[in-house]
Amino acid sequence: MIIRMLITMLLVATGMLAAAEKESAPVSVVHFSQHQLHISLDVPAQTARISDEGSLKIFQGWNLFFLNQTAVIDSFIIDGHSPELLTIAWADTAELPQDIRNAFPEIELEGDPQLIFFQDDHSIITTFRITYRAEFADDVTGTRFSNENVGREVSGTILDQGAYLSPSSYYYPQGDENSFHCVLTVNVPSAWESVSDGNRLANEMISNRKEQTWENPFESDGVMLMAAPYVTRSKWIDSIEVACYFFEADTELIDNYINATIGYISMYSELIGPYPYKRFTVAENFFPTGYGMPAWTLLGQQVIRLPFIIRTSLGHEVLHNWWGNSVYVDYERGNWCEGSTVYGADYRYKLLRSSADARAYRKDILKQYVSFVNKQNDFPIREFRSRTSPGTRTIGYNKAMMVFHMIEETIGTDAFFDAWKRLYADYRGEYISWEEWLDTFEKTSGVDLSYVIPQWIDRTGAPVIDIKIDEGTFNSDSQTRTVTFTLLENSGQEYRLKVPLRFEGGGTTIDTFVVLNSPESTYVMTVPTGIVTLAIDPECNLFRKLYPEEIEPIVSTIMGNPQKRFVSYESETSINKSFGTFGENFTGDSVIINYADALHSGNPDVFLVVLNPAELPTYLGERIRHVDDSVIIGGTSYPREGHTFVLTGQDWQDIKKYMVVVTSDPESLPRLGQLVPHYGKYSYLVFDGARNVGKGNWRVEKSPLKKKL
Repeated sequence: MIIRMLITMLLVATGMLAAAEKESAPVSVVHFSQHQLHISLDVPAQTARISDEGSLKIFQGWNLFFLNQTAVIDSFIIDGHSPELLTIAWADTAELPQDIRNAFPEIELEGDPQLIFFQDDHSIITTFRITYRAEFADDVTGTRFSNENVGREVSGTILDQGAYLSPSSYYYPQGDENSFHCVLTVNVPSAWESVSDGNRLANEMISNRKEQTWENPFESDGVMLMAAPYVTRSKWIDSIEVACYFFEADTELIDNYINATIGYISMYSELIGPYPYKRFTVAENFFPTGYGMPAWTLLGQQVIRLPFIIRTSLGHEVLHNWWGNSVYVDYERGNWCEGSTVYGADYRYKLLRSSADARAYRKDILKQYVSFVNKQNDFPIREFRSRTSPGTRTIGYNKAMMVFHMIEETIGTDAFFDAWKRLYADYRGEYISWEEWLDTFEKTSGVDLSYVIPQWIDRTGAPVIDIKIDEGTFNSDSQTRTVTFTLLENSGQEYRLKVPLRFEGGGTTIDTFVVLNSPESTYVMTVPTGIVTLAIDPECNLFRKLYPEEIEPIVSTIMGNPQKRFVSYESETSINKSFGTFGENFTGDSVIINYADALHSGNPDVFLVVLNPAELPTYLGERIRHVDDSVIIGGTSYPREGHTFVLTGQDWQDIKKYMVVVTSDPESLPRLGQLVPHYGKYSYLVFDGARNVGKGNWRVEKSPLKKKL
């Protein structure tokens, strides 16, 4: 929650002031600095009884704080007395007269809280105590969460399956504080376990109910709570407890998750510095989530069962305990922690596996930028707060990750990770942004990086590079030739770029670079006579806009286009119903199923999703072989029976891009609509039922940035 400013609010017209002389009054939003929460869950009633006490800063005049919209306050004591409280629902503020709304505080809030007003005669830091009860009954059905598609997020719910309370539910009182200290005690049914931020201080049975206390040793900007009928197991690594809180159906996964978590904690402790908490918990949720909080992560049941999560997302969430949950994000100056975490987790795992995997990951990022970002939704990294769409993820996670990669390419790996260690040591428990990162990189490397923030953090867009080859000459020694070429940067913005070059020919490969800091610059280089080609950035080390010829069709290209048309070649109603559910799960929206006679819409900007066409388009037919009852893709043979093939292509008459779904198992389509978005970077997917058994990318045949000499 960000409070932009404090501003006078007229309250007379709302009936809140009795005294006529107080036609207007200053309204200040309080600052909570300490919370001592006690929460007792009533699961059948979907309610919680909550008490909170601690310290806060109040102001002379009208004060304002925020609480759950269903909260019924039993008592509220400030500095030993009980002020009169005046409340209004956040959703009802629009009903105020225009002149009142014009003077209303400019506030950015998540969720829909109620506003609580009270008056005081002093501006002081003092104590408070509040008791209340509230209902938490968000509907969790239909919730979706994936790397490519971020759906509606539940803020708070209490059900038989479990209880989930996030800061956006306002289950505790909030003001405009950036951070606070919190001790949270939760009382739950005896068969339940709770997990919250930080370290567990107490665990005891009281009156046949379980009571557990949690404390984050650092200040934080929000506290999450989860409780459910969990099966729990744990192991110790030195003085750190690594635990899993899983549902009974998934206990066979626990050992793998615990062992992998121990490995991640060991790796990052060596890479950055000591793990900042006494425990780490992997908790399972009964609806889709993928969140990382101080000392724990909350993964949805469907997510936790995916085989690749333990190799990717789990480590990402563990790393957040260094970046984001102990070195904090100054959101007013930009969220850097997703970029650093993607670099140190998702991308680093590819880099440790092979240079080819790392190169593919970088190219995937560049492809996603083309798929999901355009002039209408582009924004500077500086303005990134959190992901709410594929476009925001592409900027805040992926473009930011490439900034870290380009810095490492510039200063070297040793200086890069020396900066990680130094920044963690210097800023643990503090709020920082990009300026602190760049200052630390400069200190460990001695390299001037003053251009990084202006061109990569504070601007939109990406460079567009082109190359022109001038005539070369063979030198008199007959061993070398002189190559003259011109690099152009056509975005219309100023960039300083370290541009990688690759000369190849005669069994020789020469990798080097030039610095491009103007829209056009000519270079002269001497190379062996056998060199016949020059490629610009062949390893995708620069964040840049790819040319269409550099991008093979991929699933995320279809996902990123807002204009999609679903076409079925099937006549059976039940099959088309399954395909419709596939479309709804794939897009997160309702879809209309068209039939084969409506294949071509006449609009080339519409991308197609086609079920079981009579014949494959030429592009796919050139890449897929049919042998008897099998389909051969990428050199691997798959049986047609029981399998579903998701195939992306391009240039089908007037259709630029499309995705063909070929299946003999239509019953699996609804589930596949949920799974396919997880595979957005691939050109083709093969499923046996709902299990992925094949994936890959079509080969790109040429690039405008590779020239013959």
